[in-house]
Amino acid sequence: GDFVILHTDEATHSGYHYSCVLYLSTQGEDFEGGNFVFNDPVDEGDKSADIYDEDNSDGADMSLADAIRLVGRKLTPFHPTKGAAVIFSSGWENMHEVETITSGTRYAVPCFFTTCPVPDAAYDQMVQGKPKTNEDVADDWLHLLLAHREESPVESVGRVKELLMKWHYMCAPLTS
Repeated sequence: GDFVILHTDEATHSGYHYSCVLYLSTQGEDFEGGNFVFNDPVDEGDKSADIYDEDNSDGADMSLADAIRLVGRKLTPFHPTKGAAVIFSSGWENMHEVETITSGTRYAVPCFFTTCPVPDAAYDQMVQGKPKTNEDVADDWLHLLLAHREESPVESVGRVKELLMKWHYMCAPLTS
């Protein structure tokens, strides 16, 4: 089955500052396995059962990759359910992985957010450009999310790209 190795999103893409995974299926009903797992360093004195060390590996030979991933680490699994979301900052403070899916299909929508401003030149490529008033922002939200203006398939793809580029700008007030 599919799995995702231990990583951080910001290390993969430096523009990712916040991450989210929205689940469209439920573990135990639609699929088995596939936990989303945070992997954190052990706090001194923590005696949690989910902490791995060389002494509690049950004598099994642990691969070097598993030792690096598990020894001295605390694993915090999230069991996906339809409609649930995991939202977290994308840096090294939130190393994570997805365990192997053993059966079924796990549907999830990953989302990534940035705090980097959109360069003004990028707005020149957009159909509606940079919003100037709060009403423009509201109209952009309606169009970008609901496509209430007539458009071709190519324009539809551009609308989605424009939504992603304007997301943070439209969430911020135009005036302070």
